This record gives sequence, C-alpha cells and structure tokens, in this order.
Amino acid sequence: MRIMFMINGLVPGGAELHTLQLANSLATHGHVCTMVSLTGGDPTLLRQNPAEICHGNRIYDIGTLLNVTRLIRAHSPQLMVAIDERPLLFATVSRHLAKSNAKLVAILHKAYLRTIRERVFDPIYRYVAARADALVYVSQNQRKLWEDRGFTPPRSIVIRNGVDQRRFSPRSVIEWRDRTRSLLGFTPDDYVIGMCARFSPEKNHCQLIDAMQVLRTQGRQVKALLVGSGPTQATVAQYARESGLSEHIVFAGHQLDVCPYTSAFDVGVLCSLYEAAPLSVLEMMAMGLPVVVSNVGGLPEIVRPGETGFLFPVGDTVALVNSIEMMSDPLKRESFGRAASKLVTANFGVDRMLESYSTFLSGLL
Repeated sequence: MRIMFMINGLVPGGAELHTLQLANSLATHGHVCTMVSLTGGDPTLLRQNPAEICHGNRIYDIGTLLNVTRLIRAHSPQLMVAIDERPLLFATVSRHLAKSNAKLVAILHKAYLRTIRERVFDPIYRYVAARADALVYVSQNQRKLWEDRGFTPPRSIVIRNGVDQRRFSPRSVIEWRDRTRSLLGFTPDDYVIGMCARFSPEKNHCQLIDAMQVLRTQGRQVKALLVGSGPTQATVAQYARESGLSEHIVFAGHQLDVCPYTSAFDVGVLCSLYEAAPLSVLEMMAMGLPVVVSNVGGLPEIVRPGETGFLFPVGDTVALVNSIEMMSDPLKRESFGRAASKLVTANFGVDRMLESYSTFLSGLL
C-alpha cells in the first residue's frame, strides 16, 4: 500500500507518536508510508519514513493547502490517513484539488473542542468527516461523543491504543528505578507521584500541585516527577514556586525515552480535563504501576477502580488526594500494579493494535 499520513506537526504528543509508530510498523511490512507535517516540528522524531514538512505559518493558509495538493500528486497515495480534524480538512480539499482517488481515513484522538476556533469550524469538520471513507476512534466513549456531535462518515470503527510491552514492562522498572531515583535526588523512602504528559491546559498539572500541598500539610512526604514539555510548563513551575513546593517537584522536561523516568514513579497520575485514550496511562500500567486518573473520555475503559487504580471526578482535588493516600501502601501498589500489567497484556498490546490497523486499511482498498 502507498499511504500518506497527515499530521499537524512533528511534536512529541500522544497522537503524533501513535502515528509515527503506526507508519513505522507498516513500513516494516513493506508498505510505502509518507509523513506530511502541515507545520514544522522536530525531525528527530522520524525514523525510516520519508517526511514532507510544509512549514505552514498558519494552519489554514492557502500556501499549505496548495503544497499538500502538490504532494498528493507527487506521491500518488492509495490511502490518506489524517490525524484529527484540521489535517482531515486539508486532506479533503487537497484530495479534491489533486483529483486523487485515494481513500481517506481520519484517526481521531480527541474527545472535545479545545478552542473557539475549533468550535467555529465544527460545522466544516462535520461536513468533511461525512466525506471521508472512514473514521477511526480510540475508545467507545469517544466514538459516542463524536457521533453525538453529528460526525457521520460512511464507516467507523474503534481500534484501541496499544503499548509495546517489549519497552514498557515491569522489567523496565527493575532495570531503571533505583538509578533514576538516585539521579533525580529521590530517596528509597520518598513517595513519588509521577505525571507523564505534555504541558498544555487540558492536562491540568496545577491540580496535582494542589493535591501535593494538601498531602504535605497532612504530613505525607510526597514528591512529584513531571515528565514532558509544552506551552504551560513555565506557568506550572511558577505555580509550584508560589505554593512553596519547588524543592519537592522535579521537572524532567521532554524525554525521547520516557521509560527510565516513568520507572521512578510509585503511582502514575493524570489530572486531565479532557482525554480520549492517553497512551501514557497504558504505558504506566504496562510497567506495573497503579494509576490515579480523572474520569474522562476513554479512561473508564482502561482503568478498573479498586483493582488497577482509581478514577476521580474531573477537578475534584479532594478525591484526588484521597486516591493518592490509598495508594501510599507499598503492598497495595504492588498488587494493583500486577493487575494493571496483566490488564494491558490481555487487552492493549501494540501488536494487536497494529494488526487491526493493517487489516482495516487494506480492507478499504
């Protein structure tokens, strides 16, 4: 198959890394995959796939649209795979201008409208979604949310995200935990709450800082390890300083390999206001870590409360604090972690995900 993937930009977000993983796998099996980035980004994220970076100054500009049209004519894809709404809009219009017969698929990783601009464009997104050949969702809850908004393609399917357990496994914790904690200044007795997420408004990092403040006021010796980068990082760091918690929080920044850092967690936390099915939660669970996450999107389809971790209502810091306290017992964490790893093995393996995509995409042809 000749497949053109279209993404907003080469950034280390979950949707982008998922796309690169999918493209790399398909290329390994002999398919010709081309990556098109509408804006710029970090070329080091790419591996064996050729990439076309449009360097668009504005995500909707005409120059980028014409550039994508030229690329479609040059590469003659049989399949175009757009990641989320804006690439879907570009792919739809450019496919028409290029007079291409390529099948068009959109993989949707979001479950919400983040900005005023996205809300304004929502009728247009619904229009182009109806003209795609298929939409792929990553959770059942997400599918319902989009369908309730009026997204009605000829065909849709749910393909759950998958984790490479050759990389993310309890063995990784054994290999990396002690040396990473020592390197970052944590003691063996520290209760380390970890969060692996891009710094953006919907990830709601400041709620974790609020929870830490409550816990430390109660005498809990908690520390936090925040892995990732993004536009809100400086704001979150300032909030930590104003809360008097800077010395108890480590900002690890963007990491190409998050595994050594995640291995240092005692419990993984995600305070998101919105989610679809975040890979970071599956990765932590695959490594045998219990998780405490907000009850949004597809997370109830991943986490089993009281068995692999806990769900708390969005924005409910009291519930977050209580859940973190319940995970303070090392024996309970070990039990929950084993159950979490088994759950991922049984339901969220990367090989199953990649096989599902390969079968579905080839079936469209």
